[in-house]
Amino acid sequence: MKTTFIILITLVMNVFADDIAGQAGAFLRYGLDARSEALGRSVVADTKSTFSTYFNPATAAYTTETSIMTGMKILAFDRNFAYLSYLMPVNNNAGIGVGILYSGTDEIEGRDTDGNFYKELSYNENLFYVSFGLRPKDFLTFGVNVKVLYARFPDFNAEEETVSSLTFAFDVGATVIIPKTNNLIIGLSARNFKGKNEWNSKDNWSDGQASSDYYPVSYTIGASWIPPFNEDLGFYGSLSSDEFENIHYGFGVELNQNFKENIFSIRGGTNSGDLSFGLGYEFFILKKKVIMDYSYTAEGIAEFNPHTISWRFFL
Repeated sequence: MKTTFIILITLVMNVFADDIAGQAGAFLRYGLDARSEALGRSVVADTKSTFSTYFNPATAAYTTETSIMTGMKILAFDRNFAYLSYLMPVNNNAGIGVGILYSGTDEIEGRDTDGNFYKELSYNENLFYVSFGLRPKDFLTFGVNVKVLYARFPDFNAEEETVSSLTFAFDVGATVIIPKTNNLIIGLSARNFKGKNEWNSKDNWSDGQASSDYYPVSYTIGASWIPPFNEDLGFYGSLSSDEFENIHYGFGVELNQNFKENIFSIRGGTNSGDLSFGLGYEFFILKKKVIMDYSYTAEGIAEFNPHTISWRFFL
């Protein structure tokens, strides 16, 4: 059974593979909402979407409305990915929020060391976080995300034993409005400091061991620009690196148009060569603003490409 557990960990890491496949925390590097996916995840300097606090907690300081945000990804390989968060302004110069993210894989074939199938297994990783952003100056914001990371293999062997990991991590970020522009913003963030999974199989096997799988820290710098000649346009770009070992780039463009007192948005972008496309629609229900977003990303690594759906409800 010890061999089975090691195979399961390796399988899950590759199912959520990215450019640094094999390292823990891949589910935190897999993007989030539909708008940011359509914009190539280049939203570290974005102040228009309440989802941006996930990528840079300093953007929470720009929030002016209380909102509830939720959504999901439609993924191949029996993967599940869903999230829910809440964000509110504080004293007009700060914002605070909480959120939860669930990611998991089902229908994993469990086999013993002789190759005999004994049951279908699952694996899930969960993120609970608190965001806080402060705007000490009109042109400057700072922020922090404090995270609780919980991963588990439930009932993974014939005795229905569970192995789990409970750890903590944090992100930091900042944004700066370039003087005399007001429409050009630079954003910086460093994510997943101290992140790791801690596994301990000593209670499951007589020769069990304790081990730690560390998350790579992601560093990102980016910009957003709303051109003064057309404030319905938005341009977004970013460069990021995991432990300074590789470079990712993102770029996105967004166009907003009024449509019968509502707003329709069309978006496109790329995340290190993976093209994306998305739509957004802002409307009102019982005089409350609602924004629905959709995106499609052409990854080309699975039987079908990811679709993401997000909702923002303003209270």
